[in-house]
This record gives sequence, structure tokens and C-alpha cells, in this order.
Amino acid sequence: MTVLTSARTVQSDRDRATRLFLDWSCDPRWRAQVHRMTVEPSGHAVTGQTIVEELRFAGLTFVTPTRIEHADATQARYRGGSAMVNVSGTRVISAVSPGEIRLTATLDIRLRGPLRPLTALLAPSYRRLQEADLDRLVALLAPG
Repeated sequence: MTVLTSARTVQSDRDRATRLFLDWSCDPRWRAQVHRMTVEPSGHAVTGQTIVEELRFAGLTFVTPTRIEHADATQARYRGGSAMVNVSGTRVISAVSPGEIRLTATLDIRLRGPLRPLTALLAPSYRRLQEADLDRLVALLAPG
């Protein structure tokens, strides 16, 4: 088990952040490794929504079906998996001050099968990717 938590504070309104951070179909705009994201129904995360993520990491393509377990206006909790990986986590938007919000992404990732022994080796690389992804999201949300 590897739990990765990343957070950023940015000058942005909550509605704008929600449109990018809590709508998984927007992930390719700010998550560099994501090649395709299929979301049904489309739009902001809702309980029961299904997501199929396709991303490249460590020279491998991961296709991970995922389901939103709970969602509201400011957060979403998800769980999914495939033969190669199990994932679960949350995305949370919280107010820091008027016009300033905090974005928090928590991911519990468990490699499976023959990849399982590589979890400890690959976790630091994935953590750096998650941090860089949030930096890209902040750049999209920042004024100017």
C-alpha cells in the first residue's frame, strides 16, 4: 500500500476549480501521463459515476476502471482497479480565505501481480508526477 497526498493553495474561485478538479474528463489537461479519460455520465463527479482512465507510467499503459463512491460540491471519493493496479482516493476543494482555495489529492495505489514487488521502487516517481500534475492544475487556475 502506498498513500500519496498532495495539496496546493491557489487564488481561484471554487466553481472554476470544481470544473477542472472534480470533472475527471478534464484530467488530460493537467495530468501529464493521462492519455484518455472516459467518464459516464459526463461532467462533475457524482456518486455512481464511472471512469476509465488510460495512462502511461514506467513504460507501461494502465487502463483502470474506477467508480465514484461519494461526491458532493467540494469533494469526491473513488475506487477502482484492474489486473495491474488497485486505486482509491479523494479529491477535496476547501476554502482557505475569500478567493483562495486548497486542492488536496489523496491516492492509495497498490500494484498487483508481477508488478507488486515494484511498488516501493515506483512510488517516489509517481509521487513526483502527482506533485507536478497539481502544479499544472494550479497554473491553469491561477489568475493572469
